[in-house]
Formats: sequence, structure tokens, C-alpha cells
Amino acid sequence: MTMGAPEPYFGGVEDMATSEVAFSRESSFSQGDYIIKTAYASTDVSSSNFENTIDEVELLVKNFNGNISNTYLSTNYQGLKSYNLTMNIPAEDFESFLKAVEDISKFTNINLNANDVTKYVLDIDSRLKSLNDEKEALEEIKAEAVSTSDKLQVQSQLRYINQDIQVLEGQKEYYENSVSYSSLTLDIREGSGVSLFSWNYYVQRALNWIESIIGFIVSFGIIAVPLLLLVLGFRKFRSKN
Repeated sequence: MTMGAPEPYFGGVEDMATSEVAFSRESSFSQGDYIIKTAYASTDVSSSNFENTIDEVELLVKNFNGNISNTYLSTNYQGLKSYNLTMNIPAEDFESFLKAVEDISKFTNINLNANDVTKYVLDIDSRLKSLNDEKEALEEIKAEAVSTSDKLQVQSQLRYINQDIQVLEGQKEYYENSVSYSSLTLDIREGSGVSLFSWNYYVQRALNWIESIIGFIVSFGIIAVPLLLLVLGFRKFRSKN
């Protein structure tokens, strides 16, 4: 009677050049009562505005009573930073939140996903009803049973039914929690359009070369100095003899 977690199906996925187009498609996502919404977006900002954009977006999450579940900061070969964060926002405020984020910095691109899990929840409800009806019937049989062996047999069946009920209730709770919050994964990228001829690129390359040279000198010194001392000591020893 147990049921494994169903594989999610992401329907209605559209790549949007601007969020206004994405928002106009939002009505097509609302097909059932249980919709899990996720969005993936990126925005390019100037180097001088990079840290400020991050602060504003994180403050916006707090203002919408959301939370940040994951962050990742990276630097590319040009020395330009990219900050990736996943934000969970109450589902009823998700569209307003997306528009507020774009007011801070226009999306370079955005991808919206909607997973309609209504049929899975309805299936769980149907299974739970059947199991609870079966449980009620077995409890009546147990109450009327005379022999100890009959009671133990019914008790064993009830134990398995209760386990199945707990599994299904856990799955329904997972769906309800997932539906109550929608998530946006946003990649904030520093220095849009910087070419290989930008000063950022050459500064980073120069620093890498300096680091490599210093590392080579230190490594060579660690090996060469003891060898030199050993050779000098050997020559001094031979000269005495």
C-alpha cells in the first residue's frame, strides 16, 4: 500500500527575454490547486554596483518574509564575481517578488517552471480514505474478536496500515510545504560585457603570474638551500682531511 514519491514533471517552461513576457504567461501555470513554482534568472550589474545589488536583493527577501536556502560566490578568469542565491518566497507573493527584484536590476534572462502536483495530492487523499476506512473496519473486528490469536492477527494488519498511512501523510505534507513556498534561483553577475582587453582581465592575470613566480621561488629555495648547505659542509669536511 506504500507509494513512492512521484517523479516531478515540469510543464509550461518558457525562456523569457524580459520578465514582463514571463508574467503575462503566469496565468497558464494555474491549472490545479497544488502548483509548485520555481524560477531561474540572471542579471548583469556593474562592478561598482555588485555588492549593493546583493544587499538589496537579500533585504527584499526579508521584506517578503522569505528565506535564503543556498548561496554561492565564484570568480571567473577575468576576476569578475558571480553570486548565486536561491530564495524561497510565500507562493501568494511570488509574482510581486519577481517584479520587485527586477526593479532592483533587470533580468538578463528568466526561466519559469510550474509543476502541477494536484493529481498526486488527490491520489494520496483517495488512498488515505481507503486506508482509514480499512483501519476502522479492522478496529471493529478487533473489538469483537474473542481469541487472542485473532486479536494479534488483526493487530498485525493494523500496524501495517498505520505505517502506510504515515507514509502517505508525510508525502502530502511535503507537497503542501512545497506549494506554500515558491523559489527563485538568481545569478548576479559582475561586469557584464567585459572583454579580454579590460583592465580587470590583465590585473587578474598579473596577480596570478606574481603568485606563480613567488611560489616557484619559495619552492626552489626550500629545495636549493639545504642542498647548498650540504655541499658546502661536504667541501669543508674534505678540506680538513
